[in-house]
Amino acid sequence: MKKILISGTMSGSGKTTVSSILMSALENVAPFKVGPDYIDLTHHEVFTGHHSHNLDIFMTDEDAVRQIFEMYSQGRDISIVEGVMGLYDGIGNEKDNFSTAHLARVLDIPVILVVNAKAISTSIAAEVLGFKMFDERMNIKGVILNNVSSQKLYESLKEAVEKYTGIECLGYIPRNELLATESRHLGLKQAFEEDNARKQELFKEIAQNCLNLKRIKEIAQEFESSRNMDNYAKIGHLKDKFKGKRVAIARDEAFSFYYEANIDLMKFCGVEIVEFSPIRDKEIPENIDFIYFGGGYPELFAKELSENISMKNSIVETCKNNVRIFAECGGFMYLAKKLRLLNGEIFDMCGIFNIEIGMRKRLNIGRFGYVNIETSNGIKLRGHEFHYSEILENNEVDRNNSKGYFYDIYKNNGKEWKCGYVKNNAIAGYPHIHFYSNVEFLEFLLNVKRN
Repeated sequence: MKKILISGTMSGSGKTTVSSILMSALENVAPFKVGPDYIDLTHHEVFTGHHSHNLDIFMTDEDAVRQIFEMYSQGRDISIVEGVMGLYDGIGNEKDNFSTAHLARVLDIPVILVVNAKAISTSIAAEVLGFKMFDERMNIKGVILNNVSSQKLYESLKEAVEKYTGIECLGYIPRNELLATESRHLGLKQAFEEDNARKQELFKEIAQNCLNLKRIKEIAQEFESSRNMDNYAKIGHLKDKFKGKRVAIARDEAFSFYYEANIDLMKFCGVEIVEFSPIRDKEIPENIDFIYFGGGYPELFAKELSENISMKNSIVETCKNNVRIFAECGGFMYLAKKLRLLNGEIFDMCGIFNIEIGMRKRLNIGRFGYVNIETSNGIKLRGHEFHYSEILENNEVDRNNSKGYFYDIYKNNGKEWKCGYVKNNAIAGYPHIHFYSNVEFLEFLLNVKRN
């Protein structure tokens, strides 16, 4: 197996484009994404044919990141990791700050740095040199220049970078509007919303004409792994512990934000996974012990979700029978009573929680980023919040004394708040939670007997 990491100097430098091009052009790729992203992973899956996995040191710790990376690299020819933000950007200004660079050191993986070459000449060498010198432990093996208007300009920029930094240029991405992926408020549009066949052909053409694929494969570092779930001490005791249980997972255009490692961990526990669509299916699958609603875009399908009354009734009845329901962010919005859109329309949701949620024009920055969580039953977790909605009316808790919340949340900068609600074994809130942050939480979720 081989491994390589694609990072950028900043968000928007082109690392997603370069990662997608390499994943399209190379064979038998294991794709990965640094951080808590969901949307880039949908594109990775289209371009490689394989599930992509998050690598997040804050959420899971360094050892779990190694475990996830090596385990899901097995059987592939090359593992390609797409970074997040700029190479050194993380929480705070220390170098062990959960950044792409921090992860690259943990995985001992060579880095290709993507640099936006628009409106720059010799100064690009100073930029690359700064990234090289900032942390000499970083193994930056190559540079790819993005937004290059011509082959002639690339040759000039290449000469400057290699002369003053000693790092070789591995090619360039030509300026091309067709390369852009349309954005929406949570990031890029999901893969199923794009013309991927056309884009994939363009990616392969650029890879062949503008990138030194042979050299990139040579730079990729060889490695071996014997890691699997059975021999990983943190989860070994869960092997088939919940065999016989059936878990229904909401999967459609409205709900698609899941950490694949969470689902695989449930399978390792012995549960049977059954997927269903809250948009199209009429009711919850039969004989279910646990329902999992991930995040997504319920606001884009509010009418369809609201009008599927039989599905909503099925969920409410299942909740009354004390089947465990766990919902994160978009799933939480769906389990609320009402959802108000930006245009003023209000749609009835499931109504398990007597809460009205409204969409915002801007990111809810007061509830954004990595969070530390302690549940009301004492389980400590880590999660992430990123949403353009807020609670408008909350009839589930007494805000005067803060009783009734399930999550106590605090950030590393000291900011604190409460979230999370419980009703008849249904648990819902805004945080996305990685089960590897504390598998005790998954055991708690699964250890419920339906009526």
